[in-house]
Amino acid sequence: MSSEDALAAMRAKLSSLEAENTARSALLDRSREEAVAQSREKLEKQGKIQGAVFVRLQERNRRAKAAGGWATESTVGEKPGTERSFGFEDDDAGKDRRTGYRAPAEPGDRPAPPKTEPLPVPPGSGRHRREAANSDEADFADTDWLAT
Repeated sequence: MSSEDALAAMRAKLSSLEAENTARSALLDRSREEAVAQSREKLEKQGKIQGAVFVRLQERNRRAKAAGGWATESTVGEKPGTERSFGFEDDDAGKDRRTGYRAPAEPGDRPAPPKTEPLPVPPGSGRHRREAANSDEADFADTDWLAT
């Protein structure tokens, strides 16, 4: 082998190494650009989420301060978008109407006390007789609790 042939072989090998190095460099550049784009996208998503959390925490702190510093679930909890009604409000309104209760117009006002009439007492019945007749408690003195 002549020196010119060895030099040509060396140049060919060097050019193939150089081409391989260029291809690897392009591949690294492309993967680096993809990684930077993914990181930027994830960072923007995380920034939006953290911004929403920050807004929620600020609102929670504002509610706690408005409640006099008491951070309870009713003061700082999330308010549901759609509140469900179970019908108790209608029952309460009916009871209020029957008893004559009216809500105070201002915080200092007091509602009018309901008008009540004393219960009629049957003649000849004493206090003890009424209590015994109206007793809700059963007499279990003679019950054998160990019998099966």
